[in-house]
Amino acid sequence: MSSLESILGVNFPKDVIINGVTNNSQKVKDGFVFFALKGINSHGSEYIGQAIDSGASLVIHDDPNYINNEDNVIYVKDLSIFDSFTFKNKIFLFLEEFYKLYDIQNKNNYFAFTGTNGKTSTAYLTHQILVKSGYESIYIGTLGTKYNDEQMNKSISSKTTPDIFEFFEIFNFYNFHDSVSVCIEISSHALSQERLKGISFYNSAALLNIGTDHLDYHGNSKAYANAKFQIFNPSCPLMLINDNLTKLEDNYNYLKNDNYKLTSISKVNKSADIYYEVVSSDIDKSLFNIKINNPPIGYFPSSSTTYKFSCRLFPEFNIENLVFGLCSIGFSDFSQSAINNLNYLNLPKGRTELINNIPANVIIDFAHNAEGLELFLSSIKNYFSKLIVVFGCGGDRDRSKRPKMMQAAIANASDIIFTTDNSRSEDFSSIFEDAVEGNKEEKIIPIEDRREAIIYGSKLVGDDDCLVILGKGHEETQEISGKTNFFSDHEVVNEIYK
Repeated sequence: MSSLESILGVNFPKDVIINGVTNNSQKVKDGFVFFALKGINSHGSEYIGQAIDSGASLVIHDDPNYINNEDNVIYVKDLSIFDSFTFKNKIFLFLEEFYKLYDIQNKNNYFAFTGTNGKTSTAYLTHQILVKSGYESIYIGTLGTKYNDEQMNKSISSKTTPDIFEFFEIFNFYNFHDSVSVCIEISSHALSQERLKGISFYNSAALLNIGTDHLDYHGNSKAYANAKFQIFNPSCPLMLINDNLTKLEDNYNYLKNDNYKLTSISKVNKSADIYYEVVSSDIDKSLFNIKINNPPIGYFPSSSTTYKFSCRLFPEFNIENLVFGLCSIGFSDFSQSAINNLNYLNLPKGRTELINNIPANVIIDFAHNAEGLELFLSSIKNYFSKLIVVFGCGGDRDRSKRPKMMQAAIANASDIIFTTDNSRSEDFSSIFEDAVEGNKEEKIIPIEDRREAIIYGSKLVGDDDCLVILGKGHEETQEISGKTNFFSDHEVVNEIYK
């Protein structure tokens, strides 16, 4: 019996070929093992036939009701049950053995970030600091994966947070057999689905903020917030939280339990565990200070110490993201000179991205919910005479956030062009009606075609104004009427100003 057979407690068909492992039937290739597991809306057993047709040499499933007549389709009981001592299950052990990547949950340094807004930027900035400081680091998140200074790779996972199958695939792709720092975004979906169960030994876990998003999935704001709080684990040595969240009315068990030693960060409360102050902020340069009032043991040299920093990030919410990244790493392993000058840092594509080398002020950003729009627009409007905003709302998603997003735009913009985002199966007209409900304003101009909307907005921009294009950021596709088509805000802007 082979080691893989022993892990599952079954016998494979004679001379079976195993070239890869996946739980996604669309990723199956010749000689792949397909793990057919329970999903959110269906069981993977529904796709066994599709997997075999795609070349699967072996199917492992845990559906007791599946009727099987094939030798290469094998039922395994208790696939997903974790051992309380090793914190591994049969799937985890199988992936370890197949990829020869052992003890992946313990030997690497994990820096995990969640929040309604800012987790991509924070994880990306943290990755840059680690690389600049001489550490081996990988970013994993919305943008794909990035190892050290290599180009971003989007080929393995399309999710904000990969599942455990994709996680092992990522580590195998980069041939990580020694320890590496991992800067990873953790979405509310991933937390509620326990997508990375088994990888819970974070060096640090940070909760940046909680707004209202994904209520179509979570059901209500409390369930959404509870999902975000699941990033914290008593075994994690450093747990960072926005000080505002420590005053939540519900007083989540995480805040009341002595096992959760949360470290608060604030730019308002000078008595927070970590207090930061923005000294100045401009498009070209920002200065800020961090004061450590109550340092977690081993992460900061001493208490009551103020550290000074400079960077080229703006506006202030990006400085907050940077503060969370810096504090997640801690300062004890870095020289003062290494952390003071952070002018080498840059934000990822589509995050407060001021487009260079064009004769106009144009910013592309991923803001796609009410809190994100309000925070972003209110933070940048003082840098310009007026804002011309192009944005839309996603179709087949939480309808309640649409008028709130419009309210945020009306409160901060001089002109608003409402257009398509990812309308999916919904009509543009119904999305627009939801958005303008209770928000009848003359300055709202609906233009369904996103390209035409951006072109129209560009004609309204004066020398001291700014065209702000929101919602898609780095994305290069649009989902409309069940079809996914190529579309890039960046490409349209370059066409206009070429």
